[in-house]
Amino acid sequence: MNPFYATHAAIPSEKFMRKKLKNTVSHDRKNQCALIKKQSKALHTLQESAGKLHVFNTQLTQLIDAIPDTILLKDREGRKLITNKLTKRLFKEHDLDWYGKTTITSALTHQEIRAHARKLLGSELGLALEKRQLRLYYQIQVDSARQIRGAEALLRWEHPRYGLITSDQFIPIAEQSDLILPIGAWVLQTACEQLKLWQSDPLKKDLPLAVNISPYQFSQPEFVDQLSQMLEKAGINATRLKLELTESLMLHDIANTIKKMEALKLLGIQFSMDNFGRGFSSLSHLKALPINQLKIDRFLIRDITTDSCDAMIIKAIIDMTHKLEIDIIAEGVETEQQFTCLKQLGCVAYQGYLFGKPMPLDELNLRDINGGHLSYFARVAN
Repeated sequence: MNPFYATHAAIPSEKFMRKKLKNTVSHDRKNQCALIKKQSKALHTLQESAGKLHVFNTQLTQLIDAIPDTILLKDREGRKLITNKLTKRLFKEHDLDWYGKTTITSALTHQEIRAHARKLLGSELGLALEKRQLRLYYQIQVDSARQIRGAEALLRWEHPRYGLITSDQFIPIAEQSDLILPIGAWVLQTACEQLKLWQSDPLKKDLPLAVNISPYQFSQPEFVDQLSQMLEKAGINATRLKLELTESLMLHDIANTIKKMEALKLLGIQFSMDNFGRGFSSLSHLKALPINQLKIDRFLIRDITTDSCDAMIIKAIIDMTHKLEIDIIAEGVETEQQFTCLKQLGCVAYQGYLFGKPMPLDELNLRDINGGHLSYFARVAN
């Protein structure tokens, strides 16, 4: 056979190629439609069965698990309830048809789900004060001899469905609205009332109480006057109230911060710099800030027994506070090894699960690690 004819005979015509391509595309579309119909039929069957809820929860939970715990609840039941509510709300608001869809990741972003989660919790948080669902829990602070030298008031939300929610899971939501202002005022007022009760007890009258202050709350022009009125109304010794401010707050607008701190110190209020060592530290500003205490962040405490760099940093912080005549306390102490190491480095005050978890007053039994009562006082209760 002539090579020319043999070569060209093997090459399909353009018309033939277009027809073949059209048939191929048509075949692919048919297969795709068949697959979608098959999936839709299967999912329609699931709709009428108990499996539907499982499918919804599985897919949404995979997305929700990627959202920080400060937004969503940690406990499984709480997340399940949120998942169920998000399911109905998300598909309705995005006008999505469930049938034929095997995943919603392409239609909904993590940011959208996060926004809906915030909206869901935020709407209920607005009623938490009115319904008296907020509580103060107390965690003891001890010295090197395990003697109780103070306590920190920690906010909790007793949600009727989700149970006990820690502040790090709902305060970020409150801080993005004006909700943080009435919540913060309630915390301070409740703390002052508790100090008033302790003030009449010889065993508790010298016990200082630390309270966390939101940056937004502290930035309000009327904050100093409001707190002054609370102290006067409660009739307490203001030196027993310690305000914990994050170092990022103190260093954001340092001139205005110092002005407010000095005004409050004239009333007797003490200040602790919280989360020290988390990355915002500016040692040159410490001399100017009228603080009474530094709280070493738990991030540095966590690996202190295995990371020599963390130990060196903590040692440098402790030595610096001694020279500046500032008290020091380590938070997040959870093991005996951490406690021993901190003592060797010169730390003199501690807070953490090793000594006691945050508890409501009526459940707070102040005991040492060996089970004996601490000598400072036997029980904190009103």
